Amino acid sequence: MKPAPFAYHRAESVDHACSLLVEHGEDARLLAGGQSLIAMMNLRLARPAVLIDVGRLPLDEMTIAGDTVRIGAMTRHRQLLDHPPLKASAPIFAEAVRYIAHPTIRNLGTAGGSVAHADPTAEIPALLVLLDGEVETTSPEGTRRIAATQLFRGAFTTSLNPAEMITALHFRIPARPAGGCFLELAERDGDYALAAAGAVIQRRGPTITGAQLVLTGAESVPVRAGAIETLLVGSTPTEELLRAVAARIAEDFSAYGDIRASADYRRHLLAELGRRVISTAYERAGTAT
Repeated sequence: MKPAPFAYHRAESVDHACSLLVEHGEDARLLAGGQSLIAMMNLRLARPAVLIDVGRLPLDEMTIAGDTVRIGAMTRHRQLLDHPPLKASAPIFAEAVRYIAHPTIRNLGTAGGSVAHADPTAEIPALLVLLDGEVETTSPEGTRRIAATQLFRGAFTTSLNPAEMITALHFRIPARPAGGCFLELAERDGDYALAAAGAVIQRRGPTITGAQLVLTGAESVPVRAGAIETLLVGSTPTEELLRAVAARIAEDFSAYGDIRASADYRRHLLAELGRRVISTAYERAGTAT
């Protein structure tokens, strides 16, 4: 299929993009890498009257300062896989990004575009929630930072204002020694995930001193499993505890059903993936320096 007719504007700067958003209002959409939006337009699931191309704006710088990673909104997924300082500071990024679709899509898709699209099982939004992230935005009213937990409102829905553009993502690197793990399951490699889980564990000796756990497929947005994080801190993850964690995930989250998987099956996947990422992250924390 072909998209419905639309007008095209190429933004020359962030301010220009925001002014175009003000001018065209709800009829306009920002075009970054286009890997989700163009497909939706071709299927007539999205019908913007105006496309504002921001894909060439110089917003692809990655910086690591202290315990914070700042990733420009136009950073391509491929860059997250091939950035040695990021791999050294937070290897969970590469572990999660390798699940994103296929090489062609990773070459073109952007970190900011993935967050703005707000697919409930997407990897970058899950990492943003897992690592206490914030989104940096610009609008004609200025700049602001939005916590990841306040950004995602539902499937493909965010709290962004109509004239607001994501310019960068901020992630907090857990204090060392820490270990991380990200796992997801799809029907085929490169397909949309049925469910996913990511964990970061800090430990002192055999005892867990810090725990972060994110789940996708549990709700219409990526969610932190706060009750399970609390359960883990101060404990040693024995097989008995890990079975209790899996049971708690299945009990606490209703998940959702669709044509690809029932809610019951997703709960089963989340319980197993959650158990595995906690166990692996714990082991990796034991060897981290």
